[in-house]
Amino acid sequence: MESSRTGDARVTDDHRSRAVTLYLLGAGLPYPKPSPQSVREAFEPTEAERLLSYAETVVAEMNTFEADWTTQNLQTATHAYQADTRNRHPELDETAIDALGRAYSFWWR
Repeated sequence: MESSRTGDARVTDDHRSRAVTLYLLGAGLPYPKPSPQSVREAFEPTEAERLLSYAETVVAEMNTFEADWTTQNLQTATHAYQADTRNRHPELDETAIDALGRAYSFWWR
């Protein structure tokens, strides 16, 4: 497992972060779309399946986040979702958090 330490003392997992980013943005489209194939192409088969399962689980958690639409708009809800995801998944780097935020925003628009 590759990891890096950031200034905020979070330890990120490069493979998990890359898998989430590829899963959401790897199809080469201007919008997020799940791309299991992008994950499978980036990693060796056994690791790819493990990382794909992880990415699918993290993305599925998006459905459990409850925005307060009485006080939040799409932008503030997206930021709140990203903050919640940072807390739940400190192993994800900012690129993956950004990809998740883009997906959340796109799918809720």
